[in-house]
Amino acid sequence: MARYQNLDEQMADLNIEEEENEDFVFDGDVEEEVNKYELCLIGRYLTEKNINTRAMKTKMADIWKPAMGMTIKEIDPGIFLLQFYHKEDMLWVLNGGPWSFDNAMLLLERIPSGEEPLKVPLWFMNIWVQIHNLPSGFMSEAVGKQLGDFFGEFLMYDAKNNTSIWREFMRIQIRIDVRRPLKRRKKIKRKDGSDFTVTCKYERLGYFCFVCGLVTHTERFCRRFMDKRGDEVAKEWGVWLEAPPRKVAGQGRREIRIGRRKWGEIITAQLSPSVVAGAIQISNNYIGPDAEESSGLNIEDRKRRRSGPASNTVMDINDIRKS
Repeated sequence: MARYQNLDEQMADLNIEEEENEDFVFDGDVEEEVNKYELCLIGRYLTEKNINTRAMKTKMADIWKPAMGMTIKEIDPGIFLLQFYHKEDMLWVLNGGPWSFDNAMLLLERIPSGEEPLKVPLWFMNIWVQIHNLPSGFMSEAVGKQLGDFFGEFLMYDAKNNTSIWREFMRIQIRIDVRRPLKRRKKIKRKDGSDFTVTCKYERLGYFCFVCGLVTHTERFCRRFMDKRGDEVAKEWGVWLEAPPRKVAGQGRREIRIGRRKWGEIITAQLSPSVVAGAIQISNNYIGPDAEESSGLNIEDRKRRRSGPASNTVMDINDIRKS
């Protein structure tokens, strides 16, 4: 027994720190070559409230109607991994935003190869905006790029919005940082010294704060508002920042606002061909992108693929795969 005790003492005295710190290199190519997240999106909702995950999955399944199915998994509190089974379904969701649930905006990003999902920053949102009060001669794409980089980061110019003689506004897609307040207007100076001011209206905008202009919360959770409770708080942002609803090209639907705002809330209704039969469908979400937003998808093909079940059909998106 003494012999074994002596051996234990000798082993305890051994220093393996040098071995542990020695560089170790794998033989051959052992790194994964395939991006396992190639058909995945990572996302989170901009809300201070808890998301009803089950209701959210059902609602987004009814809106997106992925042709080949998808899976939504909460991998961290408030962080969702969206796995698709066809690239076209993933791109349709990614390019068709912004999406919202219960008026909370959804931020979505692709996952770069080799990156862990939880390390992908979720601070940016792509959104279509309308630039109003532009004089004649200022509706060009060159002007749109410069204004887009002021209000956010310019992504796309909607040339089809300028097909009529009377052009009420310019329409561009921008990428905004949700940590910064929504920009509202910009003063423009002409070469002759005169000036004018353009205003920016955001399409399909969900909750945002009327006090600080952030889309991450409403006044209910605004620090500036809470610090000045009891005093008069200036609200420099308002519902006038929201662009009027637009008709969805080729789908016969129009988003109609039917309610009043309460802490930033807007109730919307989706009017579809079923209205003819007397069924008015109520929803807090927009149905899909316009033709120019659909990343090249054919309108008729989208109509056929997205027709899906009736809106009153419950779909569980937790693990849906088309058989």
